[in-house]
Amino acid sequence: MTIEGRLSISMNTRDGHQHQVLIDSSRPVHASRIFHGKAVDEALHMLPMLFSVCATAQACAGVRACEQALHRCASPRVERLRDALVNMETVREHLWRIMLDWPGFLGQAPQPQSMTAMLALQQDYRQAMTGGVDAFQPSQTQADADADADITIPDTLLQRLEHILQHNVFDHSPTSWLEMTDLDQLQSWATSSTTVAAQLLDRIMQLEWHAIGQCQVQALPVLDTEQLRQVMRNDDFIVHPQWADHCCETTSLTRVDSTLLQLLREHYGNGLLVRMVALLTELAQLSSTLMPDTIDTAVGGSGEQDTGIGHSSAARGQLHHCVQVHEQSISSYRILAPTEWNFHPQGVVASSLATLTGDQEQIDQQARLLINAIDPCVDYDLRVQ
Repeated sequence: MTIEGRLSISMNTRDGHQHQVLIDSSRPVHASRIFHGKAVDEALHMLPMLFSVCATAQACAGVRACEQALHRCASPRVERLRDALVNMETVREHLWRIMLDWPGFLGQAPQPQSMTAMLALQQDYRQAMTGGVDAFQPSQTQADADADADITIPDTLLQRLEHILQHNVFDHSPTSWLEMTDLDQLQSWATSSTTVAAQLLDRIMQLEWHAIGQCQVQALPVLDTEQLRQVMRNDDFIVHPQWADHCCETTSLTRVDSTLLQLLREHYGNGLLVRMVALLTELAQLSSTLMPDTIDTAVGGSGEQDTGIGHSSAARGQLHHCVQVHEQSISSYRILAPTEWNFHPQGVVASSLATLTGDQEQIDQQARLLINAIDPCVDYDLRVQ
């Protein structure tokens, strides 16, 4: 059984060019209450099956929250391992968008064969990293004895990933793609390469849609653990989160940077082209940092007794879990997902869509590109009238 829900997005034209954007969600944001009364190990076993979208990130945030509530601490090695597995999942999710969604914007068929190879690679990578051991069960001691042990990953796995990305996305090695520093180089790549990613960026630039959807929304900051512990007790905050009275964005665009992205931001803000390049940039950067020893992990310290906050950088943004444990059983479990930040009724998607202009067909196409670039992680219905 999985839990997903759906988004309903409607755009009502006012004065011929401005839009009132309404976002309604049927996402079961309080579904984690199913864990109440369950043992910690049982809840963590159920978690990735119940929340199957970004299941690895969910498991990572969940075990960190439970460990903090139980006053346990995983070793740096285990934390690096967890982050590496989450990063590989993010690579898979970004490739999923590119291979299965982006062709549709070009009138082409999806490319599922590439995803088949990626899914097999992710499974082999996880096996090589963990040896079949579940990395997302709570550590049994204050610190694991293997804190300094090395994790060896066969070079062939990373070579397989580079082949998938070079053949299907970048038409070059991811590292060489990251060497682009200006718009002319990006344009040259988009017009000369035959991958769906290059073709879609070329189409966007030909239509001069570089800056569509540009708006003023703050990036989600690093949240104070103690404050987060307090506000996550509020049901309204889980449904429609704000931080310091601001709607915030948490996406690839808010967590990656490069010389090219800095230049594009100066010209187009957080417009469509910048968002697409940010996703590709994160994909290329992650492909070269999947060895656990290259990953820096920051985990919140201990806080209020028996209540823990855990987080992970899921593909679509920051994911937070808040768990309260009483006598080895879950007494409260709350999840704050990136979708609730980005698809807040006054959030970044609503603000971006409200800026669109043109006829109904053009607005519909632009809106779908922007929604896909920000990525709700669930299906949605869009109505433009």
